[in-house]
Amino acid sequence: MRRLAASICPLGALPLQTALSGSHFALQGSNKYFGHGQIWVARASDTAPGPATPARAAPSVRIESLGQAEVQVLLATLDKEQDRLLLTKQAPRHQAVAALRRAPMRLGVVRDAQLRVVACGALLLHEEYAELAQLIVQPAQRGQGLGQLLLAKLEAEAIIAGRPLLRIEVDVRQRAMQRLCERSGFGRCGPFAGRRADPFSIYMESLLGKR
Repeated sequence: MRRLAASICPLGALPLQTALSGSHFALQGSNKYFGHGQIWVARASDTAPGPATPARAAPSVRIESLGQAEVQVLLATLDKEQDRLLLTKQAPRHQAVAALRRAPMRLGVVRDAQLRVVACGALLLHEEYAELAQLIVQPAQRGQGLGQLLLAKLEAEAIIAGRPLLRIEVDVRQRAMQRLCERSGFGRCGPFAGRRADPFSIYMESLLGKR
């Protein structure tokens, strides 16, 4: 294929007939469309694609304070969900906010790209172990891996706090929470923190770093 020579005539003088872009015929310099010394001109439709759409920001998780209004609203949602699970023979559960004041704790908060609170959960620090408590994801945000993100953060906090033994009590009807804990390496254990065996509760634990 012969190399097309550079044009010596003004650009406005070029014949802008239909360019057979990319074709063998056009590149051969046909006398009908491109004579010697002419420049092959690309069509406007051959322009490069525009910039790619920016990726959506991932949720973030941090340790925050309990007193925030958004956190209080989310924990109130947890109270309502737990109330719906209660049967007449079950003892009433502690309210979420009150339960978090019983022991030193770390509160993990997940925020979306708009910095709205979409999940939270606490790590209660007992003398010999840590307890996961009051974990909840906004109903509209479930199924997106936010629970796993939150759990990983609280596990890291347990290690930092020197409590590698992590425990949790799960209601038997909270299937999603059970599956999350099982995927994360939790196994069944007996009641802890002075609690008694309860047909509606499942007790689980995990020794972090030993999986």
